[in-house]
Amino acid sequence: MNPILQNKLEQLKSANDYECWYLVKQPTSFDSLCYLVSFLQKYQSATQNKNIQDYISEQLSELNKEKPNLNISNNYRALRVAAFFGLITMTSSKYDESIITDTFKEITERCNGEYEKTDLYKDIIQRQIEKMFISSEIDEQRNGVRQKYRLYPVMLLYKVLIELGRTTGQYEISMTEYRYLVATTEVFEDFLETLLLITLLRNEQNDTIEEFEKFKSKFDNRLILALKQLETLEFDRDYIRIKEDRIQEVAKKVFIFEENPNIFTTLDYLGFLGSAKSLFELEKFENETDVSTVSADDILTSNKIDESQRVVTGKNILLYGVPGSGKSWTIEHEYCKKGTVVERLVFHPDYTNSDFIGQILPVVDPVDKMVTYEFTPGPFTNILKEAYNDPSRPYVLIIEEINRGNAPAIFGDIFQLLDRTVEPRVLDEITYPIGTSEYGITNENIAKVVYEDGKHKVRIPSNLSILGTMNTSDQNVFTLDTAFQRRWNMRLIENNFNNVRHSLSNAEILDTKVTWQKFCETVNTIIIGNRVKMASAEDKRLGVYFVHEQDLVFDSKALPTGDFVTTLDELNDLIRHELLGTLDTNKTARLEELRDAILHNRLFPEKVIKYLWDDAFKFNPEAIFDTENMDSLEKVIRTFVYSKGPDRFRIFKQNVRDTLYPTQQ
Repeated sequence: MNPILQNKLEQLKSANDYECWYLVKQPTSFDSLCYLVSFLQKYQSATQNKNIQDYISEQLSELNKEKPNLNISNNYRALRVAAFFGLITMTSSKYDESIITDTFKEITERCNGEYEKTDLYKDIIQRQIEKMFISSEIDEQRNGVRQKYRLYPVMLLYKVLIELGRTTGQYEISMTEYRYLVATTEVFEDFLETLLLITLLRNEQNDTIEEFEKFKSKFDNRLILALKQLETLEFDRDYIRIKEDRIQEVAKKVFIFEENPNIFTTLDYLGFLGSAKSLFELEKFENETDVSTVSADDILTSNKIDESQRVVTGKNILLYGVPGSGKSWTIEHEYCKKGTVVERLVFHPDYTNSDFIGQILPVVDPVDKMVTYEFTPGPFTNILKEAYNDPSRPYVLIIEEINRGNAPAIFGDIFQLLDRTVEPRVLDEITYPIGTSEYGITNENIAKVVYEDGKHKVRIPSNLSILGTMNTSDQNVFTLDTAFQRRWNMRLIENNFNNVRHSLSNAEILDTKVTWQKFCETVNTIIIGNRVKMASAEDKRLGVYFVHEQDLVFDSKALPTGDFVTTLDELNDLIRHELLGTLDTNKTARLEELRDAILHNRLFPEKVIKYLWDDAFKFNPEAIFDTENMDSLEKVIRTFVYSKGPDRFRIFKQNVRDTLYPTQQ
């Protein structure tokens, strides 16, 4: 085998899975995706309690009755492909928060919502696929296996086909050449190397092709399903070729693109993708600039961010309260408004500054196998870069359990950036809005990633907020010193049922007829009154979101059947037969059913009752529990689980039970 081809083969061997042109594994046909987006659009405007998957399933069921011959995906995750095609713009990981684009509206207007009539908008399909970029903000692996990919794949494919056609008269490549040579090309400027590899492969024997085909699953290329919708290309089992009557059109597009491929980069790619502009109108989308007159200096200048126009949303906020008081719920509903880009992480005792900011790691060059060391950014640096380059959109970094890690050490020199300006500041002729870091720091690694300039001072921009949560009841975690806390706005999340959904507050605990709100408020009153025996009693209260509705639902299959008086009697009898090997089919099924039901009914006591015994009343359980009859947690849990109705609360003292079940007046 030619050594150049052998080297390429070694690169493929050492590459990660899907380190190629790639699209998520979902349906790619435009008609199917457009129907899904139309369902999403209805979902966003509808008032209902269904999740998006259930809603789409219902809509699809209705559509199938009307148009039974359509083949539309029932998986809402295919909306990710709709984002790649510019039919929606995703503002977070939640599909229901996506923005419907001008492109989708244009398609809908063309076909009047009959998306199966793709002939009415086939030029839009062509335009949108040609605009796809590897790897864009949509790609979840843009900072992973595809971090080096920066190209419009269709333009590279066009270029390769045109050049081969000019030299051989055949404007085509084999599927093997596409999968392993073309679709693993990272930038447009590498087309010459790709052409060389194709030429060399064509001079080899079939066994060389078989060597490449060993990596078929590794380079599974879903993008091919999108390319098959292009009107300019035709496909058969083994080849991709330019249609004979479209060669001139493709050559013209390649010529325009090659004039200056760098101009086809844009800071607002998602906005451009969703617009009604074609790839060859990108310069009009940006600044109505003539492509032929743009120089490299002009491009660098145009990429500078106008800080004075950046949105002002940035804050540092620490939300604190008892476990389950609703800190994360508050963040989700009050700080992460529609259009906000959100990243979430959790601090823990082993979390370090390197995990948070980034670290220098060894990288093996796939060609010469030399080891180099490169800075790999962490979540803080990544979101800092995204927020800096997207000044019109608010960004939020959420740090859950911030005091479970050594926060001052994790932040390190970033600690200084938490001081934010309270009024606009002008530095070096740049006007920084309110909420920007008051002081810039020198950090070459971060600066190279965020600003592509290692000497640039690093600042948190005014459109990036950092929100932290911490439980005040955690006594065995890291403390936040005064200097650290001073740089945050503190917010206590009150532990009450004022804004708790009724499905939770009014949910009855198993078969006891006692609601979660009644139980929680009763126990919390006792905890507050237990100050003498408990340090920080207020912090030991049950949070209103301490449990979920599903933890409270009673599984009635745990009730005894037949002649058995108690559940425990029936369980013991079945276990005895199991040990003796005398279980028949019916008893085997009943034992499995009974165990599952008991296991479910244990969710509440194992979570709540255990917390009260082990934590809230650790030093004086007699304040709430009937310790005269139950002197261990084992007996308490056992009594609760194997009792029925109000008798489950026999675990508590009489005065507690009287409060839970007040005498009828």
